[in-house]
Amino acid sequence: MKHYLILLIFCLTISPVFSQYGWTKAEVTLKSGAVLKGQASMNMMTNGINIAKEKLKYRPNKKTKTKKYVPEEIEQILFTVTYKEKVGRKKIEKTRVEKYIPVFLNKKQTKLGFFELLVDGGLRLVGRTVSVQSGGGWNGVSNIPGGAPTYMPGYMGSHNQVMFLKEGKKPEIFNQISLTKSFRKRAMDYFKDCPVLKNKIDKKEFTKEDLQSIVKFYNTSCN
Repeated sequence: MKHYLILLIFCLTISPVFSQYGWTKAEVTLKSGAVLKGQASMNMMTNGINIAKEKLKYRPNKKTKTKKYVPEEIEQILFTVTYKEKVGRKKIEKTRVEKYIPVFLNKKQTKLGFFELLVDGGLRLVGRTVSVQSGGGWNGVSNIPGGAPTYMPGYMGSHNQVMFLKEGKKPEIFNQISLTKSFRKRAMDYFKDCPVLKNKIDKKEFTKEDLQSIVKFYNTSCN
């Protein structure tokens, strides 16, 4: 009976907001120009449900008090992520820096969220991982109808929400999978201002797995 009560309390109190980053080495640049160096933590938000406003938790070190910042206060976040990569028979510890910036989540441009900057330039590609609800519970990624499709970057990890950012234009959601049009048709339509790139996509020289390369090609060859 005791175990049943503990399980019931857990189920009633659990929130479908997961950790995107636990406490990780980070450098946070604020809109004010101040640069904070220490540790930061970011929750994984839930797709399609406004459970809580996105916030970044920051502390100089684990012995100091935590302070919260909303996207409106932040210019950029640089997370230094440590991971292991198999080289031959050994696993080598490596680090990479992941840059996050605040991006508008809606067309009215009234709500901001944190996205990783995957490709910089005249056209920027940004992405993030959100939690989506399936019949069996809450998951970081999902391929169910109506769920957020999975985007696999060229490095470890995955993002299931990706977006194009271009100066003077509203953010354009551009996930790999769509319920209405194929990736190739959507990409050809979006890049119609660059015939050479449109032709490469049409001939399948670039596919949906090459989204980062497509954006880089556009920035170097279409402007």
